[in-house]
Amino acid sequence: MRRILVSDDVSAACVDILKSNFEVDFRTNLSPDQLSDIAGKYDAWVVRSATKITAKLIEKADRLKIIGRAGAGVDNIDVDAATQRGIIVMNTPGGNTVSTAEHTVAMILALARSVPQADRSVRAGEWKKNKYTGTELFEKRLGIIGIGKVGREVATRMKSFNMEVVAFDPVYSQQEAIKIGVQLVSLEELLQTSDFISVHTPLNKATENLLNKDSIGLCKKGVRLINCARGGIIHEPSLAEAIRSGHVAGAALDVFTQEPPGEHELLSLPQVIATPHLGASTEEAQEKVAIQIAEQILDAFNGRTIRGAVNMMPLSSEILSRSESLLTLSSRLGFVSGELLKDSIQSVRLTYFGDILDHPTELLTRAYLGGLFGRMMENVNIINAPGIATKHGVAVTEVRSTEHQDFSQLICAQVKSSNGEVTLAGTLYGKRDPRLVGIDDYAFDSQLHGMLLKFSNDDKPGMIGRLGSILGTHGINIAQMALGRRGPGGKAMTILNVDQEVKLDVQEELSDNGFTDVCFIDLNKIPFPHELRLHQE
Repeated sequence: MRRILVSDDVSAACVDILKSNFEVDFRTNLSPDQLSDIAGKYDAWVVRSATKITAKLIEKADRLKIIGRAGAGVDNIDVDAATQRGIIVMNTPGGNTVSTAEHTVAMILALARSVPQADRSVRAGEWKKNKYTGTELFEKRLGIIGIGKVGREVATRMKSFNMEVVAFDPVYSQQEAIKIGVQLVSLEELLQTSDFISVHTPLNKATENLLNKDSIGLCKKGVRLINCARGGIIHEPSLAEAIRSGHVAGAALDVFTQEPPGEHELLSLPQVIATPHLGASTEEAQEKVAIQIAEQILDAFNGRTIRGAVNMMPLSSEILSRSESLLTLSSRLGFVSGELLKDSIQSVRLTYFGDILDHPTELLTRAYLGGLFGRMMENVNIINAPGIATKHGVAVTEVRSTEHQDFSQLICAQVKSSNGEVTLAGTLYGKRDPRLVGIDDYAFDSQLHGMLLKFSNDDKPGMIGRLGSILGTHGINIAQMALGRRGPGGKAMTILNVDQEVKLDVQEELSDNGFTDVCFIDLNKIPFPHELRLHQE
């Protein structure tokens, strides 16, 4: 039975759903060493923010197939390390959208009217109305950096205060922005013209320290900054310096680079409002993301769908079922390519023709790479195959063509290695029968299953008899023969489907008797595409 580790506090609903289907260990507040000791026992791992799943822990988790975060970000998970190990990393980006947006609105209002500072003053016995004079939001400009789900919800709510909302987002279209009444502007214009700036981007290499000394310096004097996204997007020392100088009027922060922040210089400034990462901390949001991640894990292990994966395209059971035979074809073409070349692969060019374009070619490319690399290394699947190609310097090109060629659907794979190159062509007969129909300029009709023996020879009388005699002597039965040639008397290439293994000594005997480029390929050893379905053991 699958075993699931839940190492952070999540809603009981998550644990209940998982327990109804799997063996679940709900263990929180474990040290890294304790986690390292038990990581290898589990097939899936559920966290929120507290647990840091590092590359070191992932290395120990040799059974792990899914890491699920009950929340939006995944900066507490080493996604690259997980991807290299073929582990799906899932999150639930939509589950806490409203909760985080509402908290952002609360922070903007509190910042505009100095609500926490005034509250502390009254509790201290003071009544200093003039000291806490605020600013109206009416007709002020709000700049939103990142107009994703949360950013859009914030924009919608703040427009009800008659704020002018502008946004910067390099991947969001102006047409979509207009629908919600937001104007897209450059980052420079947003910084220079906004009275309030709210950050709603993920933390990555492009956004780390996005608001730094230089970019904060572009802001208009008296700007107020809000960050309910991720710590590290605002360079905290630069923000503190800008507040002390008076350039920034105040900041409202729900997140910090280090959490908890400890004795932080920003917390000593009265212009700063801080909350302990409460954006998603509502009962409704925690219940929603907990149920969502449990259902995503359940769906993946039951082969229904893969949703919320940050390192994988969305996959439904319908897609997997409809494309399964093509995935098998693609992965077997990859496996055969690798067996024929054997040397260090340099580049792969995959061309998809005809009706095959109705299927997810990105997934077919991943399947091909899985077959290609699966022959020489373990634990290769559609998650890590592209990363393996990148790591080994293999250039991968995907081409889509509506031309039908001689088949209604065709995959052509051109592969170059340090010592040569080969071009394979494959198609399906009917709906489920994968066939190899070409190697270089030789045409074939060879079944792509079981054990294959490929070789070349001069096209002259007696060669087939000699072949049969050698194989018969060693008890090897020929199940099918596919012959390709360039013309009478030239070079011929043959692919046999055989019922027994053709061992190295037999291959050498064939080579000694006029057969060249002898290669035995055992497709029964292909580790792919079984890993496509996580419910299969």
